[in-house]
Amino acid sequence: MTRSWLRATAVLWVLATLSSAVQGASGQASAVAPATSPMYQDVYNGWKWWHVYCFRCHGVDAVGTTTAPNLTDPSLMLTRAKFLNIARTGIPETAMQGWSKLLDDKQLGQIFLYVRARTDKVLPPGRPDEIGPNGGLWVVPAGWPKR
Repeated sequence: MTRSWLRATAVLWVLATLSSAVQGASGQASAVAPATSPMYQDVYNGWKWWHVYCFRCHGVDAVGTTTAPNLTDPSLMLTRAKFLNIARTGIPETAMQGWSKLLDDKQLGQIFLYVRARTDKVLPPGRPDEIGPNGGLWVVPAGWPKR
C-alpha cells in the first residue's frame, strides 16, 4: 500500500466519523427540544428578568426579604395594571425604584407572569427549564392564567 492511499483512507474514515457524530448530535437535539408555548416562553423570560433585576430585594423565588415584600403571598396579589404601574414608576420613599428606563412593558409583563405563576402556586421554586417532568421544562397548566 502506498502512503497516499493510507492518507486518503484515514481522511475518509475521519470524515465519515465526524459526519456520523454530527448527524447523531443533531438527531438528539431535535428529539430533546420540545416545542414550547408562548406562555411558557413569557414565564421563562420573566424568570430571567427577575434574576437580573428583582431578586436582590424580593428574593430568588419572589418570596421576599427584609428589604421587600413576598410577592407570592396571595393576599398581596396585584392586578397586572397595578403591578406594571409600580414596576414602571416605583414607590416613592421606599427602596422600590421604577424600572421603565431599563425594561419595556413586554419585559415587565413577563416578570408579572412569572410572579403570578409563583403566586398561583402553579410554578414551583427554581428554574422553569429544570423543574418540569423528569427535570425538564415546566409545563404550563391548562387554562392558566385565568383572566
